[in-house]
Amino acid sequence: MKGKICVTGIKAEARHGVYDFEAETPHPFIADIVLYREDMPSDDQLSSTVDYEKAVNIAYRVLTEERVNLIETLAYRAAFELASTFGCDADVIVHKPEAPLSRSVFDVSVTACAKYKKVCLSLGSNMGERAKYLDDAVQYIKQAAGNKDVRVSSYMKSAPYGGVADGEFLNACLIMHTLKSPRELLSLCAEAEKRAGRVRKERWGNRTLDIDIIFYGDEIIDEADLTVPHIDMCNREFVLAPLCEIAPGFVHPVYGKTAKQLLEELRGRRE
Repeated sequence: MKGKICVTGIKAEARHGVYDFEAETPHPFIADIVLYREDMPSDDQLSSTVDYEKAVNIAYRVLTEERVNLIETLAYRAAFELASTFGCDADVIVHKPEAPLSRSVFDVSVTACAKYKKVCLSLGSNMGERAKYLDDAVQYIKQAAGNKDVRVSSYMKSAPYGGVADGEFLNACLIMHTLKSPRELLSLCAEAEKRAGRVRKERWGNRTLDIDIIFYGDEIIDEADLTVPHIDMCNREFVLAPLCEIAPGFVHPVYGKTAKQLLEELRGRRE
C-alpha cells in the first residue's frame, strides 16, 4: 500500500539570506517534510518504517549548516538528502517567516520535490582493458549520490559502428532510478568517461569508454548537446540487445514501443 509520512514544523535559527544584515543575527526557519512510501508497513514493526528522528535531524542540519542566499537552496539540499537516505521520493517546504520584504507578510516558503526517475544508460569500450573500464564505470555510477536500484546487463561483443572505430566493442546497458536531473546525469557520465581516460578526437572513433543516456523516464529532451531518447538507439543492436536482457518492457516515449519490439523490428529489417 502506498502512503506518505509527514513531519511539520521543524524549527531552527540560522543566518541565511542575500543581505549582509541577515548574517549578523540568527532568524527563524521552519521545514516541513513529506516522504512518499511505496510500501507502507502492515506488520506494526518499527524496523519497517523510516526513522522519524533521523529525518528530522537531516532537515535541521541542512537548515543550520553553511550560510546560503536562498531558501530554494535549503529546500533542494534537504529534499535530495532525505530522498537519498531513505530511498523514496521526498518533498521539503522551507519557510522564512521573517523574510525582509517591504510589506508585511505572514510567511514566505519554497517547496523542493526530489523524485526518482527510471533511466537507461548505454556503455561501451573498444580500447585497452575493456571489461575493467565498464566495471569501473558501473561502480562509479552505483556510488554516486542519488542513484539506486542499479542493474546491469551482461557484457556483449559488437562490431564497430559508424565506420570510424576499428576495434571490437564490449557493450552493456544499465538501468537505475536517479534523483539527478538530465544535466546532472550527463555530467556524471562525462566524469566517468574522463576517469577512464577518454580522449575525444573524432565522432564514433576508438574510445576507452562511451556512455550515452538512452532513456530518462518518459521525458523527451531535444537540446543542442542532449537528445533523449537517444536519437540513434533504434538502429543499434548493441544498445537494444543488452537493454532487452534487463528491461525488455521499457517503452520508447516517442514511438510507444517496447525495447523488445524495437529489437525485433531492427532484426527484421536486416533479414
